[in-house]
Parts: sequence; C-alpha cells; structure tokens
Amino acid sequence: AGDRVGTLSEVYSFDLPSLSVVTRANGPGTGSASVSVHGLGFGMSRYSAWASVGFSACEATTWTADSAVVCRMSHGFRSTRRVTVTAGGRAGTVSEAFSFDVIHLTGVTRANVPATGSVSISVQGGNFGQVRYSLFARAGFSACEASDWVSDTAIACRVSGGVRGTGRVVITSGLLFQSVTESFSFDVPSLSTLTRGNAPGTGSSSVTVHG
Repeated sequence: AGDRVGTLSEVYSFDLPSLSVVTRANGPGTGSASVSVHGLGFGMSRYSAWASVGFSACEATTWTADSAVVCRMSHGFRSTRRVTVTAGGRAGTVSEAFSFDVIHLTGVTRANVPATGSVSISVQGGNFGQVRYSLFARAGFSACEASDWVSDTAIACRVSGGVRGTGRVVITSGLLFQSVTESFSFDVPSLSTLTRGNAPGTGSSSVTVHG
C-alpha cells in the first residue's frame, strides 16, 4: 500500500511430478535401452528435467510432454529398482518400477577337474554385469579360490579341492544369483597297486593302496 511492501513466504507451490507407469519395466544389464516414463507435472517445456533408475542417472533424458519423458538407462545389476523424475527442483518417484535381467548360465567349458583343485574353469552365460561388482562363483559347496570377471557372458573360476561327485555351479553378481545343476564334477578315485598283495588270515597287517 503506497510505498510499503509486505510479503509472505512459502504460501504457494506447484504440484510435484507424479509417476504412473513405465512402458518398459525390464531391461538388459548392459543398459543403453530406452524406457518411457508416464505421469503428470513434468513441465510444459524442458527445464532441468532428468530421470534416474535406482541409484544411477539415465545416460540421457528426453522431455516429450508434461506427461512423459524418455530415459536411456545406464547399465546395472540389481533387481527391482525405483524410477525418479526430477523437473526443476521437484522430484517424483515410483518404487519397484524397473528391473534388470537376471543372470543365466549356459554351461561350463571344463566340467571335470582333479580332486586336488586349483584348476581354472570358464562359466558361460549372460548378464554377469559390465564390470566386476561383488561377483563370485561357487562349485559344489565350496567357493572358488578366485573368481575373475571376464565379460558380461563369462567368468573364470579357480576351483578348490573336493571329493564329491557331480555338483552345481552358482554365480552371484551384485544381488542376483543363478545356478546350473550337475554341471561340474571331480575325478573319481582310481586304484593302481597295493604295496603288499598278500597278508595272513589273522589280520592286523598294514597294506598301502596307491592310485
């Protein structure tokens, strides 16, 4: 009034972005696949609009309308994740909206090794990740002495010693794991000679078995 001005702060706000659906709810762990996020309140033009899947920002975010943005997701390894859209200083999320493909195993290049262990085998499959996360392999009931990530489709495992027959191989990458049964075995015992081929009927004699 006149030359005097009065103000009142924090009395007005715009609606937060609200997310309703993701058109592609699953994608490969390699990333670089586009998903469309639909909702409301994304703005009438591109402000600082961007999207993220889980803890990773999209490689690129394209504003298409007040109700849709397109996200080219980055690579990942965790299972179901939330999607977040930020428009200006406002953010909206939807939980458990997107997931990455689970690990799958196709075979083992060397399915039989000596019981002494310390022999490397290669496990083939897919979705092992683009880099080494918390990746490790297990043959039977024993963890590999060393697990080396080779690519998204291969892992090298240096098996530890063992005596049991056929077992399964388990691969864990991040929080995802998968197994293939009866894919690995240790050599069966083989006997070659006895150091003493004859003994008295009274028993209590020692013989040495070689193999």
